[in-house]
Amino acid sequence: MQNYSKPTLLLRDFLIVVTGMRPAYGAYKVCMGKEMEEQHVVDAINELTAIKVVEIVCESVPGCVLQMFAMLKKMQQNEAIGRAEVASVVVSALTTGYSSATISYDYDTDPVKRKETPDFYGYIPDEGGVRTLLLVCMTVNSALLLLMRSFSAAMLMQVRKRYVIYYMTIDHSIYVGIKLLRGDFYYWFPIDGVMGLLVSFFIRVFAKIVVDFVGVLQFRHGYEVGGFYWTLNMFLAQLMSFVSVFIFFDSGGQGIEVGRAYTLVGSVSVTWLAVFGVFLLLMKKEFRGTFFSLKTGKQITMDFFLKSTEDESRSLVLTCNKVQWEGIREQVKEWVLQHWWRWKEEQPEWYSDAWIAKVPLDFIPQADRAEAAQVKAAERDRRRSSIFKASAAVHAE
Repeated sequence: MQNYSKPTLLLRDFLIVVTGMRPAYGAYKVCMGKEMEEQHVVDAINELTAIKVVEIVCESVPGCVLQMFAMLKKMQQNEAIGRAEVASVVVSALTTGYSSATISYDYDTDPVKRKETPDFYGYIPDEGGVRTLLLVCMTVNSALLLLMRSFSAAMLMQVRKRYVIYYMTIDHSIYVGIKLLRGDFYYWFPIDGVMGLLVSFFIRVFAKIVVDFVGVLQFRHGYEVGGFYWTLNMFLAQLMSFVSVFIFFDSGGQGIEVGRAYTLVGSVSVTWLAVFGVFLLLMKKEFRGTFFSLKTGKQITMDFFLKSTEDESRSLVLTCNKVQWEGIREQVKEWVLQHWWRWKEEQPEWYSDAWIAKVPLDFIPQADRAEAAQVKAAERDRRRSSIFKASAAVHAE
């Protein structure tokens, strides 16, 4: 989708996808610090994260739950569980855990992210050995959480499949309700209207599923579920796993001994807490407070402008959804009007057509609005063309 206006690059991307190398190529782009090109919609790290999240939600989590469900079913039929089956689910959990861990690792070690949001990024120390240990901790924790949550979901499915649907619907409704009450439902993507609502809804749902099952540390960011809610969600995940075991046996569940089931869940839970404790000890201590942060995405967006004196950092506010910075609109407008002509003369790197297209026309000096309107129209046509071609390609498939 990113390269539909470049046939040669589109062919290259097609070959990368059909050969199964898309995740590796995405990781390469992030490691090499590849910058956005004119035709791109998102940068490399966001593109790679989107790929991983979709894979986790649509493939890894359902796959692990189904494996657990099948194993429980065999136990109920007094059939033995083979080592290969156990190894398969463990390996699946570990690979998913690694994918989850690299999301957080890539964001935190990105120099640009550390510069833009220094109070959130930078919790991973610069020492190579410690970085490796933290990556291992994140991988193991995500894998353990996935195993525990999949096991508890499978037990509920053995009782009544709709119980899982009921639980997830109520849990997600509470989460979305909290976002709405705090005025933090809209995602930071600069998309308005009905499309903005739909995109925000799906991103919120996907983020919640990822946190529920693999606990991606990056998603404690205020743009996602938030620090305090992330931490609360982790402890609720442990609790609900024990509740699921109780419901299973209270409903007459068979195939596994009561003590064995509780021991299994308890062991995984204790190990998760121990590994998480090691992570907290190894990370930079000044970032531990991010696990209890109540800061919303709206506050983070406004902080780009309010807590910085650099034009480049302040300019980020205009790349976010305008709903998030509506409270400081007049301040941003005054700042843009005051510095517009200087930026036009100096042409800083961030002062691009893509950025200008996001600036409201009434923020731009009257004498330059006609030219800015042309830039906006060209950028809008480019995006519409990319979306149309992407949609046509999907229908053609």
